[in-house]
Amino acid sequence: MPLYRYQALDSKGARKSGVMEALSTDEAKQRLRAQGLMVTTIGVRKGMSGKENLKGDELVAFTMQVAQLLDAGIPLYETLQAMEEQYRGEGAHRVVMSLGNQIKAGTPLSEAMAQFPDSFDKLYRAMVSAGEAVGALGHVLERLGELLKKQAALKGQISAALIYPSILATFCILLIAMLLGFVVPSIEGIFEGRELNSFTDAVLGLSRFARAYWWLYIPAAIGSIVFAYYKLRSESGKIWMQKTVLKLPLFRTLAIQASMTRFCRTMGTLQEGGLAMIESLRIARDTMGNVVLEKVVSDAEEQIIAGSSLAKELSKSELIPSMASRMLTVGEEAGTSVKMLNRIAEMYEGELEKTLTNLMSFAQPTILIVMGGIIGGVMIAILLPLANLASMGRG
Repeated sequence: MPLYRYQALDSKGARKSGVMEALSTDEAKQRLRAQGLMVTTIGVRKGMSGKENLKGDELVAFTMQVAQLLDAGIPLYETLQAMEEQYRGEGAHRVVMSLGNQIKAGTPLSEAMAQFPDSFDKLYRAMVSAGEAVGALGHVLERLGELLKKQAALKGQISAALIYPSILATFCILLIAMLLGFVVPSIEGIFEGRELNSFTDAVLGLSRFARAYWWLYIPAAIGSIVFAYYKLRSESGKIWMQKTVLKLPLFRTLAIQASMTRFCRTMGTLQEGGLAMIESLRIARDTMGNVVLEKVVSDAEEQIIAGSSLAKELSKSELIPSMASRMLTVGEEAGTSVKMLNRIAEMYEGELEKTLTNLMSFAQPTILIVMGGIIGGVMIAILLPLANLASMGRG
């Protein structure tokens, strides 16, 4: 439903402005006149700011609260009315209010949510549509809320594992810059006119270059960071990064485990919600976060349509862990595929935690050894000539 921004005058001539939802401009004007306002300007408001969308923890809380109210026997419209009152004064109020208005007009919840794709993605809307189809919207929303919480925890886990090594590497780089930019120049005069070994001479030359061309390499470094940031956010950059990750030993394991966790958890939740196999595959595939692994599922989808099984098709790829395909085979044979998908997700959540711990254990000493070696090399380059001067003084 479009959102209209208006300016109007009340009965006392005071200016009023605000936003309201309506099916058309005429309906918006009629509703404003009914409130005793004389419209001066009105127009469709385009787009929404990020603060007006339901995201992260707020979306999880909204989903769980709606699920609880529905399970308590409260009708959907009254549930959304209660939620609308709760969200008044908050950024996401417009979204909740619109959902209530559209439900009152007879629009299915999944269709109403489709107007806010930044709040409710394809996975969310598919789950809601499945819940509406089988008459178990409350239960499906509860499962969806649990899925969102697990996805957020997984994302937080991965982000937290990368923070400390990044901070450590940045600190070491700054320390090396201080050595070359301030410490080495402060003692360079001691070596003036003396014959130095090639190692010390190279370090002093690097220090001079760093000081002489700081105006060149600092903008170059900033430019490289900005370029890398926008490049990796582009579609081609994301694809390149996702393919590259699968070529690096430890990161390959991490990427596969994270993708399998997301895929199996989503697939299991969608199947439990009553969604068809092929539609579940298409939605779960998009949550994997790696184009190479998504291609594996896409190829499997074509064979499943032709009559094959998911476990059989996934087992053909060397990227899919054999344990996952074997467990899925057992689930398919026993008729417990949904339960097995959730078990596989739980298994890889545990494996992912171990891999992240191993990655942290590997990254920290590696960064310290590399950076420590560089810093130690600079210090040795300085101390060697000083040791020679001390021995000459004693002689």
